[in-house]
Amino acid sequence: MTLMTSELVYSFGHFRLWPERRALVAGEQPIKLGSRAFDLLATLVGAAERVIGKSELMEAVWPRLVVEENNLNVQIVALRKVLGHAAIATIPGRGYRFVMPVQAEGGPEVAVPAADAATAGPAALTADPSASVSPPTNLVGEPPKLYGRGDDVNAVLTLLVDHPVVTVTGAGGVGKTRLGEAVAYSLIAGFPDGVWWVELAALSDPALVAAAVARALGLDADSARSPTRQIVSVLRSQHALLVLDNCEHLLDAVAEFVDAVRASAGEVRILLTSQEAVKTAGEHIYRLDTLGVPAARSGGSTSTLQEVAMCGAGALFVARARAVQPQFQLNATNVDAVAEICRCLDGIPLAIELAAARLPLLGVEGVRARLKERFNVLTGGTRAVLRRHQTLRAALEWSLGLLIEPERTVFRRLGVFAGGFTLESAQRVCEDEAIDVWDVLEHLGTLVDKSLVLAEGMPVPRYRMLETTRLFALEQLGGAGETAALLRLHATAMRTLLEKYDLEARRRDLSVAEDRLLALEGDNIRAAYEWLTTTSGPADDLLAVELGSVAVMPLACAGGVSEGFDRTLVFRSRIGAATPPAVAARFWLALARWGAIVGRLEAYDAAARAIELCRGLGDAAGLFMALTSRIAIGARRGDSAQLGACVEEARRIERPEWVASMHSSFLWACYRWLQAEGRPEEAGACARERAAFSARGGSPLYEQIHLGDNVADCELAAGRPEIAEALCRTALATIGDYPWGRAHVLETLAFVCAAQGNSSESIEHGRAALRASRDMGMHFRMLEAMAFNAARQGRLDDAAWVVGHVDRLYAERGEVRWPHVQARRHQLDALLAAMSGDDRARLGAEGAVGDIEAAFERGFGPLARGPSFVGDG
Repeated sequence: MTLMTSELVYSFGHFRLWPERRALVAGEQPIKLGSRAFDLLATLVGAAERVIGKSELMEAVWPRLVVEENNLNVQIVALRKVLGHAAIATIPGRGYRFVMPVQAEGGPEVAVPAADAATAGPAALTADPSASVSPPTNLVGEPPKLYGRGDDVNAVLTLLVDHPVVTVTGAGGVGKTRLGEAVAYSLIAGFPDGVWWVELAALSDPALVAAAVARALGLDADSARSPTRQIVSVLRSQHALLVLDNCEHLLDAVAEFVDAVRASAGEVRILLTSQEAVKTAGEHIYRLDTLGVPAARSGGSTSTLQEVAMCGAGALFVARARAVQPQFQLNATNVDAVAEICRCLDGIPLAIELAAARLPLLGVEGVRARLKERFNVLTGGTRAVLRRHQTLRAALEWSLGLLIEPERTVFRRLGVFAGGFTLESAQRVCEDEAIDVWDVLEHLGTLVDKSLVLAEGMPVPRYRMLETTRLFALEQLGGAGETAALLRLHATAMRTLLEKYDLEARRRDLSVAEDRLLALEGDNIRAAYEWLTTTSGPADDLLAVELGSVAVMPLACAGGVSEGFDRTLVFRSRIGAATPPAVAARFWLALARWGAIVGRLEAYDAAARAIELCRGLGDAAGLFMALTSRIAIGARRGDSAQLGACVEEARRIERPEWVASMHSSFLWACYRWLQAEGRPEEAGACARERAAFSARGGSPLYEQIHLGDNVADCELAAGRPEIAEALCRTALATIGDYPWGRAHVLETLAFVCAAQGNSSESIEHGRAALRASRDMGMHFRMLEAMAFNAARQGRLDDAAWVVGHVDRLYAERGEVRWPHVQARRHQLDALLAAMSGDDRARLGAEGAVGDIEAAFERGFGPLARGPSFVGDG
């Protein structure tokens, strides 16, 4: 729908402004501005090229009102978000000037697109600085600006009302992701339990689909149950939207996951983007076509400015052109060239963006000429049947052809990075005899400028390629015969980067921010691990062990301790006689330290090997950490009688200058050992010492909470549940909303209340512990507390069933119980002794094959059943 008007209209770039109608349009897309922002824009445009003082602007926008100057700054920022930062110049000490070339028109009728919900919604979210988005969602930043997609957005929104699963399909580069983002942003207010974006492009393993969704939801994929079951339990009673982007290479896994969610979470809507249908139950397909292009004109007539600016492809080209060349303006001189570029590229958004990125180098006519040269073959009779992804490939090849040879080399080599990279890593991978590190920096900047690489603002800047571009780069790498060499360089770069952090961690405890930066390398570490599993030979064996020795902790930060431990454990077979002792020692120490945390029995052997090697190397710090790990895992194994010598040796070599976490870990291991020795008073004293040490040293909160958790365990074991309860309650008041600490303390408190016969309060704390721990893989551990409570209530059948289930989970995970947990289990077994052996064995066997949802229901009992179970909170 259009409105006809003869009023004054200003044109600048691909924007048009009607001051009287208070309308601003970008191409065909109406832009919604706040009233103050619109008044400011009209004032600036009306006096284009003149510097306007701040007082004059404030009087024009806030007449007869006294307001802070900061209000003007806010509106300037809002306008720059819409028009581009360079549109409004700041003149220090004087004011502002609108610098875009402006044409004023009046008299002839001009069509003004009418704003409607289908087109104005996403633009309004972007442009209006007063708009606010309410959580929960993991979407960050601003919604994308779309061109020519208003009908598509509206269509997908309508489909999601009537269909549980909607898949947006289309060719690569057609804009499925941006459409999905626009839909997701517009629906944040419509889903009270969240809109969650899940990026699947970087995944190569179908088994990680559910884990990726779990991470997006804030859940920990390192769970006692499968990530899918964990997700289903959370979403069961929720009204939420999941958006899974780039599904085409994981179709079977995505279909299986979607079917599982739909079977149990009927109020959840799922939006998928994929190059083809996922073929899952209830799926409705929306095929996204290319952007509209200017119609081909016969007889040599030219396209009109309005025709090109109003079509989606033309509007997108103009917007991207202004981003790289702010002075660009669609006019009678270049309109035909822009129209032809849009048509030659079939309206494919990615190809259009790549073309616009070349304007500073070639100009519009240069781009037009190169397009003709590249696509002459493709238009010779077979154009009509050419697959769109081949057209996109041609656009990428054309774009690559415009780079100089060193830029092409850097481009294809960057394809080995998965999930992004740092400048330092890029330099290590891309440099050679002809390209030094400074050349890499320069060429990377060029690739960023030309939109072949994206720069992401972070404390340590990171870069990434769009996945389609990355795959194209990998193809070029293969064509150059460099794949094997670059994959080795990539793995080497990861080792070097992580070694630097590992060495720094020996000097000081890393900050939370540094841990998060390391977690960002998770995809790169996985890619390096996967490549190393396909190689053999002395050099690659050594590289695998070197990388494994420093990668467990970053993988633990990225995906969970168990993932880091399990992936690294594979490389233990690569250690041989040729492995340098220092490298082997560091590898076994990494397995020992992280395996001890998750209670893996393999960590005991790793600790023994690390102790032997560190002694031989004279590495006192490594020996101390290896002894600490052996003490901790040995306490779980029941080898406490053999650990006294380890404790004494560690005490002899301990040095005060070592980082605080080493001393804290040793006290923690000693506390576990004393528990296993049956010395609760000494264990309690050790736990108190650790908590006090952590507080003095400024250690993280998760260590300081042990005063209320570990000490409470000791008090409970000593038969003083009242003191244990008081310690737990004090700890809960101290740690606030910290989830890991709350989960531990609430689990202990649930057992304390059960021991005191307070069943209802035990269940209340158990439910709270479940809410706090459901994203950390601790669910199954609290079940024994609930089984103990059930047994105290006389529900022996439920208790025996749950015990069978928990025993199976411990065995599956390769974990053994901590000493205090073993003591609790003995108390539970004593209560279950009232049952016949046959009944207990039968119920335990049933529990072992049951699912965790049934285990929670039987553990919590009748009070747990109802709509708020598991997913509440």
